[in-house]
Amino acid sequence: MMSELNEYQKRAIERAIKSDKFFLIHGPPGTGKTTTLTECIATLAKQGKKILATADSNVAVDNLVERLTKKGIKAVRVGNPVRVLESIRKHTLDHLLEHEPEFQKAKKIYEEIEKLKEEQSRYVKPEPRYRRGLSDEEILKHAKTGTPVRGLSPKLIRSMAKWIKLQHKINELYQKAKEEERKAIGKILSRAQVVCTTNSSAGSEVLEGMSFDVAVVDEATQAVEPSCLIPITKAKRVIMAGDHKQLPPTVLSQEAQEELSYTLFERLLELYGEDIYEMLRVQYRMNKKIMDFPSKKFYGGKLVAHPSVENITLRDIINPEKLKEVHKELLPILEPQNVVVFVDVKGEEKRRKDSPSYYNEEEAKLAKRIVEELLKLGLSPSDIGVISPYDEQVRLLEEKLKDKGVEIKTVDGFQGREKEVIVLSLVRSNPKKDIGFLKDYRRLNVAITRPKRKLIILGNADTLSGDEVYNELIEYVKKEGLFTGEIHKLKETKKGGGEDGR
Repeated sequence: MMSELNEYQKRAIERAIKSDKFFLIHGPPGTGKTTTLTECIATLAKQGKKILATADSNVAVDNLVERLTKKGIKAVRVGNPVRVLESIRKHTLDHLLEHEPEFQKAKKIYEEIEKLKEEQSRYVKPEPRYRRGLSDEEILKHAKTGTPVRGLSPKLIRSMAKWIKLQHKINELYQKAKEEERKAIGKILSRAQVVCTTNSSAGSEVLEGMSFDVAVVDEATQAVEPSCLIPITKAKRVIMAGDHKQLPPTVLSQEAQEELSYTLFERLLELYGEDIYEMLRVQYRMNKKIMDFPSKKFYGGKLVAHPSVENITLRDIINPEKLKEVHKELLPILEPQNVVVFVDVKGEEKRRKDSPSYYNEEEAKLAKRIVEELLKLGLSPSDIGVISPYDEQVRLLEEKLKDKGVEIKTVDGFQGREKEVIVLSLVRSNPKKDIGFLKDYRRLNVAITRPKRKLIILGNADTLSGDEVYNELIEYVKKEGLFTGEIHKLKETKKGGGEDGR
């Protein structure tokens, strides 16, 4: 309901609905981008507009379908949904087709085709080795006269002729079945207020020739420009939503990376600016202390923490008595009032011979100990995320935490996700202060905006402080949270229980 939205969400919807050609909704982390977009689509649908709603990923499309249908909007999901939830399945084109008489008629025709194919298999297929240059018409003609030709017996020619006649029938029936299918699909899509599909599937045969009043593209900053061009060519107006301050689309080709990483969302923003743009500002995910640094660094200090999350901490969801049992060197890190924490780890960055990625054994060991203590405090494994920018570090963390049940991913793989606590391992540790692709600050933005109640960063302060942005982050933590030196007395817990260093 519009009444439940904040002023920035309402303004974004109002401006998007009144827009002429293009409108951009910028949704920083936790600001309810998809909620806003869903309400925008629902409002347009109630105004009688025919809408094509797309996203780059199947999961995002399914999410839109689920949200829209809960609002009573007639949405049809074209393509294969990722989730097999009944709430999604019953709105898929494949499911809805089963209830159309034309589709049932097409199914019967397909059954007839299968019978003809079975009969056809008893005859010789006129392959080049058999037909010896004869056309279908010549084979049919010689089958009637019963005369041998080019060394082919009359029996073989008659068999090929029967195969050809059956193929003609099959082709005719196939066209009829396809026509009945098209009728059924047309009826379903004409009844839909919103057609939901991925960007690429918007160009499928199913939607061929269809036009819409509005195309709405979610995840627009995670889709390459050619992908977004597919849905927008089918509509008179376009509304796009995304966050160009987070990670760009994944482009595997090194040659195409620079060009394709620049999205249509960014191009339109650069061309038209504030005239077609609205930023959502109230975030509903993070404690204010987690929010403040990315807000100032990436969003012009415009983000506001909603009162419901402004002061949330681990104290709200743990057993406080368990804090007494935490290892004394780990206690400051886990204290709920220390919402943002940077642990200065002097581990060594390493690379395997067969991998360009880095790992850091000391950071992985400390991450394991922190996770173990968090679980002892009463947190569920599903409350904790352990992330790193580096694939090799993720593999090492998975090995060390394989029996803990917590989610471990690369920063890139965690975009769009959230947890109560995030443990971030930055890995890089070298005297040259080389931080590699950590310099893509969009990756940093994603990493530090995933947690709700606590952010624990593990990294080498000397190495990272050589970079201006990371130095600012460290200084921010020193001022607003806890910066703690390397923990010397901890040793990794031994398998089977017990530990050293208590």
